[in-house]
Amino acid sequence: MLSAVVVEDEILASERLRILLNDCNVTLLATFQQAAPALEWFKNKNADIVFVDINLPEMDGLTFVEKLNHTANVMPAVIFTTAYEEHALKAFDLAATDYLLKPIKLSRLKDAIMRIQSKNKDDSNHEIDYFNIINHDKMLRIPWQKVTYLMADQKSVWLHTYDGQVYELLKTLIYWEEILGDKVLRIHRNTLVMRHALHSIVRLSNDDDDENVRWGAKIADSDEILPISRRQLAILRREKG
Repeated sequence: MLSAVVVEDEILASERLRILLNDCNVTLLATFQQAAPALEWFKNKNADIVFVDINLPEMDGLTFVEKLNHTANVMPAVIFTTAYEEHALKAFDLAATDYLLKPIKLSRLKDAIMRIQSKNKDDSNHEIDYFNIINHDKMLRIPWQKVTYLMADQKSVWLHTYDGQVYELLKTLIYWEEILGDKVLRIHRNTLVMRHALHSIVRLSNDDDDENVRWGAKIADSDEILPISRRQLAILRREKG
């Protein structure tokens, strides 16, 4: 299942795109009316697609994508949306996947999404798109982009999300580490942090003896700090540069 972010200042256009994405089975992770907060979002999080209105206030969509190329952890596929055709050449110069004219038609949106799915198919054959969670006798689908970390506690593994929800997973932490691959970083024998959710490494003690200093992993968009084992500290420092 693909995920998307919408950067669109027109409320009606944004709502229409939300409905169309739902029809296309695409998970909408976030919607922004301005470019600046969207750039901040992409510093710590990932999405498969970003829909960008070219005529945004304060910073136009073309400039937004140029900046996103330099700041995003993983560059999403870009689909520009606009009521005008004159920016098409510049849009494709920025390697846009597509350029959709408003009002967006469902058939054109499906074509664009199918193009992205086809391009990603070979790379995603063995990757997980979402977690299947059984919660109160209902099956939930949690996109991996919404997950912050997985923690083992005795015989259970618990999945934590950005919105503070916690769900129990089947199978072991080692299993999930193998399935998630590069999407996760091990910070402790009982904890895997999603790569996009690791904001920084912070010192937890003021001990002058470096051997006794404790360190923690700060979770993005949260005050939560998780302990890092000595074995994993050097690896995490390399990851954060």
